[in-house]
Amino acid sequence: MLSRRGAQWATIDFAHGEQNSYNAATNSNGIVSFANAENWLMHDDLAGFINEHNDFDKRCCAYGEGYTGTLRLRRAMAAHLNAHFHPANNISPDEITFAAGVTYLNEASALILCDPDQNDAIMLGRPVYGAFARDLAMRTNIHLEYVSVGDMDQFSPSCITSFDAGFEAAKARGINIKALMICNPHNPLGRCYSHETLVGLLRLCASKGIHLISDEIYALSVYERHDRESETFTSVRAIDPTGIIDSSQVHVLYGMSKDFGAGGMRLGCVISQNEDRFSSPSQFSMDLAAKFLEDQEFVAKFLQRSHHRLLQSRLLAEDLLSREGIGYSQKGNAGFFLWLDLSAFLPLHETHGDGWAAQRLLTDRFSKAGVIMSTGAEYRAPSPGRFRLVFCVDPDTLREGIKRISRVLAR
Repeated sequence: MLSRRGAQWATIDFAHGEQNSYNAATNSNGIVSFANAENWLMHDDLAGFINEHNDFDKRCCAYGEGYTGTLRLRRAMAAHLNAHFHPANNISPDEITFAAGVTYLNEASALILCDPDQNDAIMLGRPVYGAFARDLAMRTNIHLEYVSVGDMDQFSPSCITSFDAGFEAAKARGINIKALMICNPHNPLGRCYSHETLVGLLRLCASKGIHLISDEIYALSVYERHDRESETFTSVRAIDPTGIIDSSQVHVLYGMSKDFGAGGMRLGCVISQNEDRFSSPSQFSMDLAAKFLEDQEFVAKFLQRSHHRLLQSRLLAEDLLSREGIGYSQKGNAGFFLWLDLSAFLPLHETHGDGWAAQRLLTDRFSKAGVIMSTGAEYRAPSPGRFRLVFCVDPDTLREGIKRISRVLAR
């Protein structure tokens, strides 16, 4: 017999077992997954670096220095962040704590900041990364307070009013907001928060006495458009907190999984002026990551290639979608995804006008056709019909997946 907690966790659907992935040459009937945000475009480059530098050190067989990550890796990450995030005050290695992925750090943030028996909660704008519901609340039993700020207003100073109202509405219901969490750059909208908006959010958090957690996992996956104005990434650490907020209330999450296509390393870090201690990740992963980050000449070239390939893949995805008459959000130039609008294709006549039921039906048809995407319902979209399509796959897979989507929509 499982505990009630264990029974609840057992209902969570984690990927488990062999993958049946599409390959044009070897598995043409396989599944095209546009669901997992991985930068497949850079895996060969990363693997090449690792294979060239993989001189296994026997010290990696030991527990090592403790629970915060090796000093070598924390120094390499601090230098990397200071070079690319342009912090108002240099980030020191002592402010960086590593763990086995940002997913774990999401949960740790909830555990550290919130007490479930006190009706504590973390506030998020919506739409937003769907797995936050699992990462932040599944095992912590805290509340998540979603605030509707829209696809566009979420990044302008006008969102401050919405978050303020959301905080007060939660308070009136007896919910204690302990932190505001943002994705910057945003998942799934691929947009960046402006400097002015970030200052406003910091001031709001200061006035409410809450923490700001900024998930900046896509910080260096921002690619410049040549056909329209592009947004630029501003880290919350690039803003001098003096006179705005106590710096101990500001926390940044970052890692190796997105910008460097290294999700399999399972390495994430929190940058915070609080003393955080977590379970240390693999010594082998930390050794490889340190070697990678220390070679900033290679990192610069790696990121340049990544930006070029992300842009080309997005442009191909936009062209294929436009040819099929499939709508998508055209704003944003960050991350690995497009926010599709399939509301015009929802089979409402089959669900008595229930839009969310129609979205589930359409999702099931995509799955049967061998193509998978994350849904707007998972991402707390305010209305049905939204899907997130990850475009950073090889061109053959991208073409095949959009072809399968089009066939379903043409029924």
